[in-house]
Amino acid sequence: MMKKGLLILLCLPMIGFGQVNPQDLKQINNYKYIVIDQIKGDGHFKTVKNTTYRELTNAGYNVILSQEITPEVVVFPDDLIKNPNLGLYLIIDVLEDLWYGNETVSIYMYDNNSNLIFKSVRKGQVVRESISSCLSTLTNFRYKYDPTGKSNRQKRVKNGEWAGNGSGIIISKSGYIITNHHVIEDADDIEVEFILDDEVQKFNAEIVQSDKVNDLAIIKIVDVNFDGVKELPYNFKTRSSDVGTKVYAFGYPMALSIMGKEIKVTDGIISSKTGYDGDITTYQISAPIQGGNSGGPLFDDKGNLIGINAAKLNVKIADNVGYSIKTSYVLNLIDILPKTIDLPSNKKLASLPLTEQIKEISKYVVLVKVK
Repeated sequence: MMKKGLLILLCLPMIGFGQVNPQDLKQINNYKYIVIDQIKGDGHFKTVKNTTYRELTNAGYNVILSQEITPEVVVFPDDLIKNPNLGLYLIIDVLEDLWYGNETVSIYMYDNNSNLIFKSVRKGQVVRESISSCLSTLTNFRYKYDPTGKSNRQKRVKNGEWAGNGSGIIISKSGYIITNHHVIEDADDIEVEFILDDEVQKFNAEIVQSDKVNDLAIIKIVDVNFDGVKELPYNFKTRSSDVGTKVYAFGYPMALSIMGKEIKVTDGIISSKTGYDGDITTYQISAPIQGGNSGGPLFDDKGNLIGINAAKLNVKIADNVGYSIKTSYVLNLIDILPKTIDLPSNKKLASLPLTEQIKEISKYVVLVKVK
């Protein structure tokens, strides 16, 4: 039995952070489902649930009730289970008044990363009428799901803004980079930032190979100003690592919004050699990872690259449960490239203290920006 937002992909959403009350609701076309997630004010529970469901369904939205709303077994669509970012999630609050018909109804709509997308408040009507009034902006909007996501992306590109960010790790001196498929999916432009010659530099990149099933991608720097990097100081490990292995997650969480562009490193262990629902392609890790960590590397304490960070469980389900794709599956993708890549096999980091390891590795972890 699945619940909303169980698995969160870690590329930052294109909508961004903070409260958004859009006059133009075209961005909602990028979301396939609306999940009625929580209703506060049990005195009107049934009325709120039924009225909201009917109003949105009649307006053409694909509406789902979360388990919190209905006691029956909730069956989420497969694509929503795999990618909770396809859904928007409604929280409805009814503040009761002593006088009938004077209740305050508030509706909040969030994306899967808890960014407020829509807010509407009505007071002084009976609850059923207040719900209809709150939803009127949505129900009057000509909603049509756009699976390409371009209805919002085109607007962002026009404004010259980066639509989102992830992370990546350089795996060759010629500029090949590993990241997640969901980071670069449908991207028209990709730019990477990393430390080169002791300063942060920016280069254009393009997609070379992608594996949607395993959520992996290889991009390459294609920029006249790029002359390559020095010998990579770490080792690309393809054999499985054991439970209890000390690990470090590198990346750029929320780099375009609240956390800044300085690289972030968190630590933990490999909690399990299988991931979500027994997935053998991933490790379960306890190192905290956030939106923007997608595609960033997972290293052990010997300087071995052992995984690519991809997703985490919603904190409502469990804290600090993340998933990292094993490098053996990265190797499979590398093997089908038209050109051979000499993977890093340097063991020099093993003898360095942790602080020095982090300094060396950080030079090859890239901020991936897309639009």
